[in-house]
Amino acid sequence: FPKTETKNRRILTELNEDWKTWLIDHSQPVNTNSLQRDNAINCQLPHNWDDYYGYRQLTHGNLHGTAMYVKDFTLDNYQSRKRYFLRFEGVGTYATIQLNGQDFGRHPVGRTTLTLDVTDALRQGSNHLEVKAEHPEMIADMPWVCGGCSSEWGFSEGSQPLGIFRPVVLEGTDEIRIEPFGVHIWNDEKAANVFVDTEVKNYGKTTETIEVVNKLSNADGKQVFRLARKVTLAPGEMKVVRQHSPVENPVLWSTDNPYLYKLASMIKRDTKTTDEVSTPFGIRTISWPVKRNDGDGRFYLNGKPVFINGVCEYEHQFGQSHAFSREQVAARVKQICAAGFNGFRDAHQPHHLDYQKYWDEKGILFWTQFSAHVWYDTPEFRENFKKLLRQWVKERRNSPSVVIWGLQNESTLPREFAQECSEIIREMDPTARTMRVITTCNGGEGTDWNVIQNWSGTYGGDVTKYGKELSRKNQLLNGEYGAWRSIGLHTESGEFEVNGTWSEDRMCRLMETKIRLAEQARDSVCGQFQWIYSSHDNPGRRQPDEAYRKIDKVGPFNYKGLVTPWEEPLDVYYMYRANYVPAAKDPMVYLVSHTWTDRFKEGRRRATIEAYSNCDSVLLYNDMSDGKVTFLGRKGNNGVGIHFVWENRDIRYNVLRAVGYYKGKPVAEDIIILEGLERAPRFDALYQEAKPVLKGEEGYNYLYRINCGGDEYTDSFGQLWSQDNLGYSRSWAANFEGLNPYLASQRTTSDPIRGTRDWTLFQSFRFGRHQLEYRFPVADGIYRIEFYFTEPWHGTGGSASTDCEGLRIFDVMVNDSLVLDDLDVWAESGHDGACKKVVYAVAKQGLLKIHFPEVKAGQALISGIAIASANQELKPSVFPASGLKASELLSAVDRNWVAPDWSWEAADKELLVKTPKELLPEDKNARASVAYEAETASVKGAFTKREHRKQMGVFFGKGKKNSIEWSVSTGLAQIYALRFKYMNTTGKPLPVRMQFIDSKGVTLKDDILTFPETPDKWKMVSTTTGTFINAGYYKVLLSAEDMNGLAFDALEIQ
Repeated sequence: FPKTETKNRRILTELNEDWKTWLIDHSQPVNTNSLQRDNAINCQLPHNWDDYYGYRQLTHGNLHGTAMYVKDFTLDNYQSRKRYFLRFEGVGTYATIQLNGQDFGRHPVGRTTLTLDVTDALRQGSNHLEVKAEHPEMIADMPWVCGGCSSEWGFSEGSQPLGIFRPVVLEGTDEIRIEPFGVHIWNDEKAANVFVDTEVKNYGKTTETIEVVNKLSNADGKQVFRLARKVTLAPGEMKVVRQHSPVENPVLWSTDNPYLYKLASMIKRDTKTTDEVSTPFGIRTISWPVKRNDGDGRFYLNGKPVFINGVCEYEHQFGQSHAFSREQVAARVKQICAAGFNGFRDAHQPHHLDYQKYWDEKGILFWTQFSAHVWYDTPEFRENFKKLLRQWVKERRNSPSVVIWGLQNESTLPREFAQECSEIIREMDPTARTMRVITTCNGGEGTDWNVIQNWSGTYGGDVTKYGKELSRKNQLLNGEYGAWRSIGLHTESGEFEVNGTWSEDRMCRLMETKIRLAEQARDSVCGQFQWIYSSHDNPGRRQPDEAYRKIDKVGPFNYKGLVTPWEEPLDVYYMYRANYVPAAKDPMVYLVSHTWTDRFKEGRRRATIEAYSNCDSVLLYNDMSDGKVTFLGRKGNNGVGIHFVWENRDIRYNVLRAVGYYKGKPVAEDIIILEGLERAPRFDALYQEAKPVLKGEEGYNYLYRINCGGDEYTDSFGQLWSQDNLGYSRSWAANFEGLNPYLASQRTTSDPIRGTRDWTLFQSFRFGRHQLEYRFPVADGIYRIEFYFTEPWHGTGGSASTDCEGLRIFDVMVNDSLVLDDLDVWAESGHDGACKKVVYAVAKQGLLKIHFPEVKAGQALISGIAIASANQELKPSVFPASGLKASELLSAVDRNWVAPDWSWEAADKELLVKTPKELLPEDKNARASVAYEAETASVKGAFTKREHRKQMGVFFGKGKKNSIEWSVSTGLAQIYALRFKYMNTTGKPLPVRMQFIDSKGVTLKDDILTFPETPDKWKMVSTTTGTFINAGYYKVLLSAEDMNGLAFDALEIQ
């Protein structure tokens, strides 16, 4: 039975469990045949079919298509006088919905919510729900488009999901109800008055008089005001009830004190409350320099300047991308707050609704965004854009954290359309007229503010001038700054090099410089947003170098993240923690670097050692002792943007230890173990907490011991752990021809492992999600299974105050039976602690399959597996998963990738700074595009042909009845994208008639395209043929009375 909750007189039933889903042919109807059902898999929501497809280093490898989702559920509390609504919070991209055979139509959903009244189809007892999720290629009628389908690949902006990637809820309410997101509450710019609009609708069959009550209470439950109004509603009628009240001396919401009131919105019938919605609300005022024009470049919150230290984040997770569970959202929020950020920017589309709940609660300033660099000049695009824009605003306008409405990043919207959209936002949110700003970023017109992006140091420029540049009137807020880097790639300390190797160290120096210079200018600027928290899916580009190791090179990713796509923090993450998390709250120290342990592989030498810490001072040692011989010095904290440096120190031993002091007491410690150096005198102190965690249980016959992600290893008890290989394990890459089957599924750490002497077993590990599994053939019976884990990433250099609970949550199943539910390794054993879990499972049909089907946060990790039986006569197989000998193993995998003498140690040393093109897979574009140059077209009117920016084009001059006509041909019957590469130097948008004409002279499409003005460079305007067209010959005609100042380089058809 689905989970049911009664909340505020509403019955909420989550429909996220026990779905079946399969991929179907796009042309199939909702009622699919039994053959397709045979391919169904069981899944939980959220779910995304495009799990690993986009990580194969193809320009456009992401999965497009159609997926069917079906769910049978039982409703045992059906009430005939209630109305029932299905709420979908995110479906990629179009949803066709049926309930018990009743069709509810096809809807463009994407990243906002869809609510349907399903009362007439729902019934007591068993119900059957079907959702067809379509995510076709090359769509042109939605604000959210896959980057690989983008009109301009250079501006590709992430992938888009295929499936039901956010929660589904069945909601039972009274027949007269408050509409979805129908409560709107806001305060004026003096925080003296609060206004409440309540949308109420009568779904019943009789006219009714109700009372609408809005009661605001403080955090202690004390009433601030109570507003009531009687309303009469005819059947099917909806009204907006408007109320307001003054408030005296309110507690204001701020970044330091995110105080939330509670608004209870109620419908009363005959004094009985029949419907209720609760809305947290923070009273606050905000002020931006673009609305004041007073020469002060700062952002004000409640009349006080606040420097915004923000970060951008794409909602992507390796192996599931957009399908964020509520636990995953909570984990991301916790990580971002632990880095010290006080601002957050959606990149670049609406995120899961839980984000804003957390930002409201934690006092994080929120720049919500709607879309990025997409424009199709078609009626369908305009209609859906505005419709979904309204839903986006409605879902988010009550949040006090929202301080910016981001209409589009790197906007291609025509000025007039952006102005129209801005007016929609102001109509729905009155505070957007007086307080909140509406923005584009790095391009665009028609909003309050086109926020700049200052990438000095990354894309040219002089980073030393950053503070002065940011202080200019035309900057003030930096929407993006960041740097390319590869995890594990390091360079020695020194001055920042603009054209230097894209190492972690170079990134840290650049980011630290921008922090320091922005902070120095904080009295005259609003702040800045770092790009980006987690490296994100970036189809449409060739960007393979997320990591230094060849085995980790997947993508394409925009690899500027503070953490990897699998959420492994880089050094720069700790740099932000050191600068923006107070030591009084969470003291920390981090040695540079945990991914550079081979720095001294050539032996003892002098070197500069660096650390990031928020402590008052840090003491550095070359051993576990505090003795003078290995003491390398004490350094004090010199403020924001300046890290700890010990120059020219003699590094003799293999232990580096940093101890952070706050108010005279040691509060945090970090240790790294270095290769190539003499063993430290007090090295054995690292084993003080060691226990016999690996020692086999007496009376058991151990059939298998697997060193997950590692080579053969004999532990301190003389027990042999076998190498992890294709005979035992399988990961996501094995599903794709031509890929190393171990790709991006294994990492290592050199950290000491607390609680054991056998560090080696724990220092290598496999990571993954639903595609990671181990298989062992065994005789039927009961088995003891030992799992060994450690948390290698979260909590490094932390203190007793550091809290990483909930950052990694996963299930472990054996033969489809849950044996470990919601395992949180950090909560079990902390950072770098040995964690052992023992379960007993029954083997049937000669197999034990270990897998991780549900990962609620982060990635599942596993360091070791041991399988034992009380039966002393049983013996293991050599390669149980395949049943093959080592020499035969290659027949099951790609011979170009995996050798019979596979070595994890060798893979760890196979490094590439930059991946050469010849190592990337062949990029086959299934939907080829054809370009038709303007100079070969038929042109009439006043024009010249000349070269501009190395492109030959047709430039129209003064004259009447100008036109340009291309003769084109098409292949397969499809809808085709038409992309015009143009330039408009008139300073105003130019409307031009566009006709698409077949070989018989029949006009198939006749429309007006608007070409926005451009700053003397070629731009792109896109539209489509509107409908499927057959293979054949056509003409594309552009004409206007006056085309003076308009130029064309080419027409591209795809």
